[in-house]
Amino acid sequence: MVKSYTFVVLFLYRFNMNRFLSIVFAIATSAAFVPSAQAVTLEEVKQHIKISGYIQTLYSWERADKGSENSSFRIRRARLSFSGNIVESERLGTADYRLQVDFAESPKIVDAWVRYRPLRQLGLQVGQFKIPLSIENSEYAPLKLEFIDYSLVVQRLVRMSSNDLLGISSAGRDCGAQLYGGFIKREGFDIVSYNLAILNGNGINQKRDNNKNKEFVGRIMVTPIRGLLLASYYQYGEGELNSEHIDYQRYGGGVAYNGKDAFARSEYIRGVTGSLLSEGAYASAGWKFHNAKAGEGTIGVRFDYFDRDIYSRQHEFNYTLGAAYQPWRYMRLQLNYTLKQYQHKHKPLAHNISVMISGIF
Repeated sequence: MVKSYTFVVLFLYRFNMNRFLSIVFAIATSAAFVPSAQAVTLEEVKQHIKISGYIQTLYSWERADKGSENSSFRIRRARLSFSGNIVESERLGTADYRLQVDFAESPKIVDAWVRYRPLRQLGLQVGQFKIPLSIENSEYAPLKLEFIDYSLVVQRLVRMSSNDLLGISSAGRDCGAQLYGGFIKREGFDIVSYNLAILNGNGINQKRDNNKNKEFVGRIMVTPIRGLLLASYYQYGEGELNSEHIDYQRYGGGVAYNGKDAFARSEYIRGVTGSLLSEGAYASAGWKFHNAKAGEGTIGVRFDYFDRDIYSRQHEFNYTLGAAYQPWRYMRLQLNYTLKQYQHKHKPLAHNISVMISGIF
């Protein structure tokens, strides 16, 4: 157990996380790893440290009308996660942690955070975690998402891909601290919940905040009935774009329904990035199927829209038909067809077929 504890701390230093985060993580997790005079049972070990992960292999084929054709295999994600409870008490509240590393392309820390929630209405999370901006970014992990790719607006305005307008590709995450909590408890969920975050605003795995300004994110979510979620959010920060100092804002809202036999989700986000005024939206819906012997899955459609600059009308439209099938607990198969349409004259209509296989452990 001591060796595992030492490994976690050294691992954080190895990947250039700042010293403060390493110290906080070490102190918070020491209770779970330091040997005591009493014998430790296997169930207690499982409670304090859980090892999990997944590997996703993607094949993508794309052809543009009267244009080029290309196809490729690649490792989309290869993630290893350590997580567990530090304390769980009616008197002291709950505390937990997570360390997740992605080995695809180049090894990098994705998540490294500690949470403490003394009250249902108030909790504190510090470290590197998902930005509480949009529903899709924070509430839908890759193994839960019904489609292979995240929506265009989340990719462009929430740092989900290399196409982010600020040039920050950080899997929708950043380093900082946030307050969170919920009110009006009903049958195991809170009707109203909130997030208030202060972040560096420069992406993941940075030694320091090199833009010398902090980013602020706020979100309110309402769950009137189980399975139905309404959200509104706002983000403000300062950064660099094309060697110029700029202000940026993101604001929007959405609704998501996640039922037993069907799902539906839609969001609209507008972004001000220096002189750029951008907007995007998506709407998705589909059916779920369950079978004790054959497994479970989803079939859905999604309409996706993004305009990089409203003033110059640089539209993108994606129309996606997708299926996800999980025949066994440890394997997930996904197939997507996407028709890509651009406003630009120099970008022709394109057809994309993607297949992704996820191995889960």
